[in-house]
Amino acid sequence: MKERIVQALERAEKKGTIRAADWRLVSTEKSRDERYYVKDDLELAREVEEVRHSLTLYIDAEEGGKKTRGEASITLQPSFSDEEIDSKIAQALFAASISKNPWFDLPEAAAVKTALPASGFTALEGNARVELCRQALYAPARLQAVAQRQAKEHRPRINALELFISKTTRHFFNSKGAAFDTEEWKGYSEFIVEADSDLGGVELFDDIAFSEPDTARLEAATGMRLAQVRDRAEAVPTPALKDLPVILGGREAEDIFAWFFDNATAEAIFTKASSFTLGMNIQQSDPSDNVHDPLDIWAEAVIPGLPGSGPYDPDGFPLEPTQVVEKGILKCLTGGIRYADWLGQPRKGSFSLFSVSEGSLSMGELRSRPHLELVKFSDFRLETSTGDFGGEIRLGYWFDGEKRIPVTGGSISGSVAELRSAMVRSRERGLGSRSLCPVAVKLAGVSITGAL
Repeated sequence: MKERIVQALERAEKKGTIRAADWRLVSTEKSRDERYYVKDDLELAREVEEVRHSLTLYIDAEEGGKKTRGEASITLQPSFSDEEIDSKIAQALFAASISKNPWFDLPEAAAVKTALPASGFTALEGNARVELCRQALYAPARLQAVAQRQAKEHRPRINALELFISKTTRHFFNSKGAAFDTEEWKGYSEFIVEADSDLGGVELFDDIAFSEPDTARLEAATGMRLAQVRDRAEAVPTPALKDLPVILGGREAEDIFAWFFDNATAEAIFTKASSFTLGMNIQQSDPSDNVHDPLDIWAEAVIPGLPGSGPYDPDGFPLEPTQVVEKGILKCLTGGIRYADWLGQPRKGSFSLFSVSEGSLSMGELRSRPHLELVKFSDFRLETSTGDFGGEIRLGYWFDGEKRIPVTGGSISGSVAELRSAMVRSRERGLGSRSLCPVAVKLAGVSITGAL
């Protein structure tokens, strides 16, 4: 297919009035095993095969004495005839010709800087991959079932579970001679756990993405939610709480840290979506603020266990671990090479993953004084540009200084931009969906609306 596309480009070059200055071709082959379970019973099993070719064309021009570059991308299928490919390319050339952006160059061939280790899935057969992950995800539910026969309580259990294991192979080529292949394994599961309460059944939903058959991590994912749904069955309405610190864990903690990482990109700064500047202390709302827990952030090419690891970014630029923030100070910008060029900054590449340094306090110390710890929301949102966040409380734990009480209902709201200087991170770290970061963050000044 690559040869057919290159030949089509050559035909377009000969007969067209619009000529591509550069091009990029990414061919993707994906195979995926899918399983759907209700309770512990398999409802549906299927295998999916996909092949796609994404071609991006670049057209150069000059406007006002400055060189510009337009671009357009198309998806080509192996089933297309030569005439269909020619037609698609002609459409893309026209679209790219009317696009006018500041000029940037494509990366040339470059040696890999960060090796991508082979996934543990590689050594397993197709059925074995799925079965190993299924058993790990269901293991805590089986232990719960044994315990329930001895003590009849809320019967926490898995209501439904979906499990996908996919392998994606990418072949990258561009007109500058850059060429490389990558292989990525991704596992994904989403599940609903439930329990009985005096007022009827209660449910919690969660999901997990992984690139390794890490059975301990998979067991912990469902085990944690099974324990929490039991607490949800006993939860009382969240009271009106004032001036109480809030602890956010898991995905919501990662969202807080991601706000700093995502605003420290060349794209966010170029488009003025971010107020960060190089050399500033990004943990200060005001220069007079006292930062309680200075943080370090790295852009990571590879984090073992997480999908999104890779030696090159989507432009074909080689990636390597890069410190972005040091003791709260923004040291460099990551992001697409075009934005780095437009800002006059060194190219670092665009990263999917990041890591955050451990905090100053252990989880035990974070929990030692009265607080509200929130572990599940009905809908948690954080606005990347402003830092405003909020969500409805599905499950939390109110510690009044003596008792840890499960609560539900009510909501919280706040702004990372306003609360950042006083935030404190946990010393313990764990894998999130796109990071290795502290498992919890404690914030003072969050607005809490009770359910009563």
